[in-house]
Amino acid sequence: MVEKVMTSRRQIAANRRNAARSTGPRTPEGRAVSSVNAVRHGVLSNRFVAEHENLSEFSALLDDLIAEFEPETALESLLIERLAILFWRERRLASAEAEQTDLQYLNGVGPYGSEPRFVPIANQYLVGRYQTMLGKQIKETLKDLHDERDRRLKSIQLPIAEDLSDEDEV
Repeated sequence: MVEKVMTSRRQIAANRRNAARSTGPRTPEGRAVSSVNAVRHGVLSNRFVAEHENLSEFSALLDDLIAEFEPETALESLLIERLAILFWRERRLASAEAEQTDLQYLNGVGPYGSEPRFVPIANQYLVGRYQTMLGKQIKETLKDLHDERDRRLKSIQLPIAEDLSDEDEV
């Protein structure tokens, strides 16, 4: 059993003081710079189609998923959009991994200053971690989409079953 811990008044006051100091960038220029702070590889970016990427390719991916799943509710549509974003990020990760591997190979040298060249293991672990994270999110989103579709279909079937049982009583 998880025990709830109440936040003390002292802690609340400290949190408010800290929040007052960390208001983030105030100017439009500062906000623009801050908005891309986390964009190194784009995997965790809030912008799911970068400026150098082809928006029409993302739109085609989204259209294909919409055609495949045929969403009927707002939630199903949102889950399909999320799925498209996750697949897009997965594709971006694969592309970034290939580019990073090429750069490391072209610029690197072997452990003794000669061939063979290699990609640092730390970079490989980071890519693997992101691949695992995106794979789990894709799997969870697909499950959520199927669960939502099942819930919607059950809500449709229940009234039909009730209508049929009412006809039997006549």
